[in-house]
Amino acid sequence: MSIAALLQAAEFLDRREREAEHGYASSMPVQIEITRRKPKSKKSQGNRSTHNELEKNRRAHLRNCLEKLKELVPLGPESSRHTTLGLLTKAKAFIKTLEEKDRKNKEQKELLMEQQRRLRRRLNELGRFNVITTHKKRKISECSSGTSMCTNSSASETDEVDIIGYNSNQSDTDDHSSIQSLTSDGGVVISTKRRPVDEQTTI
Repeated sequence: MSIAALLQAAEFLDRREREAEHGYASSMPVQIEITRRKPKSKKSQGNRSTHNELEKNRRAHLRNCLEKLKELVPLGPESSRHTTLGLLTKAKAFIKTLEEKDRKNKEQKELLMEQQRRLRRRLNELGRFNVITTHKKRKISECSSGTSMCTNSSASETDEVDIIGYNSNQSDTDDHSSIQSLTSDGGVVISTKRRPVDEQTTI
């Protein structure tokens, strides 16, 4: 055998060992014939068993994820006939739809929050306006009550003046009046007579 053929055989054996460790197999080239095969070590067999177990667990996990995805994505009446590729395609479209709805909901939420802030400001303004209006009404009511009290007081004073005038005129027209005073020591009684108004005027 030539040196080139030996090099090819060595490369093939090296590649075969690496593929055996990862659980793959390859065919020998037609032009290379190997009379003796290198026995597999226990380490290679252990690695292959570990790899097979990991692959089995990975496939089971992937299967469970696909089943859960079928429950989340609306597939229609023929959901059992969908392939893995079709399921993933529908899931991608469904995710885009959800993202679009989420974006619109956020915009609507911002608009509602802005409207709520405007309504709160308006409510505060109306509250202050009501306080001012109530204060003004109270002042007007107090002023109205004070005016009626002043009017009643003026009317009472007018009545008193009329009564006093009436009494004074009546006293002037009396014929006479007597005043009696008693002293503690002498017990003297003084009696005075008042002249009529006409006589005083004549005098």
